[in-house]
Amino acid sequence: MNETVSIPTRTVEAGDDHAFPPATTTVHDRAELDLLLRSALALEHATIPPYLCAMFSLKDGKNREVERIIRSVVMQEMLHLALIGNIMNSIGTTPRFDDPDLVPAYPGRLPGGVMPDLEVSLGACSIERVRQVFMGIELPEDPLAPAGQRALKDISGYNPQLDEHGNIQNLNEEALDAPRKFFALADYDATTVGGFYQHIAQVLTDLDEHDENLFSGDPRRQVSWPHAPGRLYRVTNLQTALWAILEIIDQGEGHAQDPTVGPLPGRAS
Repeated sequence: MNETVSIPTRTVEAGDDHAFPPATTTVHDRAELDLLLRSALALEHATIPPYLCAMFSLKDGKNREVERIIRSVVMQEMLHLALIGNIMNSIGTTPRFDDPDLVPAYPGRLPGGVMPDLEVSLGACSIERVRQVFMGIELPEDPLAPAGQRALKDISGYNPQLDEHGNIQNLNEEALDAPRKFFALADYDATTVGGFYQHIAQVLTDLDEHDENLFSGDPRRQVSWPHAPGRLYRVTNLQTALWAILEIIDQGEGHAQDPTVGPLPGRAS
């Protein structure tokens, strides 16, 4: 790989480490949910430039396997953006990429209070960058509670099949409800990517119990991607929203049952 180089970037001012504030411990209304989802959009968006910068630093015709891996990560992050966008559209919230707060600052912290000790910067591809930045973002997390481990193992036995529009075709009601049970039992650290998305899943579940019209967004705004590097779910209710969140966690972090799940497993060296 090439040596790390310094790239001029916008410096984060004191107290401005995050595009959006960290998630609160209790969510009472839709405004809080909208903020969480905007934070998720910013989080996924903020991970793409570091990967692209590293990929574009590789010399043409060299390190092709490294380029392939990084490109696959970028495609997955784009899938995550689309999944968050579908969740937002399903509840009638518009994903806005022209929001100035969505533009990340480097070097800086990730949005939403995720992994607050990790500083993300731009630079050429190197072993050091893979270890210190990329593996910090992608490091698999373990839902610590034993009940959560069992629920996750149960989910791993399902294999959702989607039609060209992103609708789940092959799961019964019990299987469709499996992510809800998992998120109720899992015990991610609150500052990890898994903890951040578990919180969103719990908020969606809580609000859905009290608002029968939560998922009343225009279904025509759902994005489909038949050949996506993963599953882009058509989100129309709580069940499909939670499957979408589970897809992000599985791709982004991997999980304890299979540490190789995710784009940059811990074997990189």
